[in-house]
Amino acid sequence: MDTIVTRWYTDGMKNQTRLTIPMNKELRTRLKERASNLGFDSAQALLRYVSKAIIDERSITFGAGDDWGEPSPRAARRLNRWAKEAIALSRAGKLKSYTSAKEFMKDLNRDIGKTD
Repeated sequence: MDTIVTRWYTDGMKNQTRLTIPMNKELRTRLKERASNLGFDSAQALLRYVSKAIIDERSITFGAGDDWGEPSPRAARRLNRWAKEAIALSRAGKLKSYTSAKEFMKDLNRDIGKTD
């Protein structure tokens, strides 16, 4: 048996709890691969996403036609705040711009500490 540990955060990072899920190694390996194929950075991130969808009563299929539903009021406020901040930064000329995808990826990788 192998174990996957998922952290579930509420109220920002103030209150956290840990959920430990025993599973066999093959299942964990396949879950990590599937999470990566879906664009998640870890199996834990995939499980957090699924957990949040369940409590928000959204259905997810990881295919065409997913019911993404509406964001919670708190999430909508956060998304709207981020959008306003981005628009203000853009108007002030303070956002980075790129002339190619390669240039963007180089900068992104530098930001996350990944080198060529």
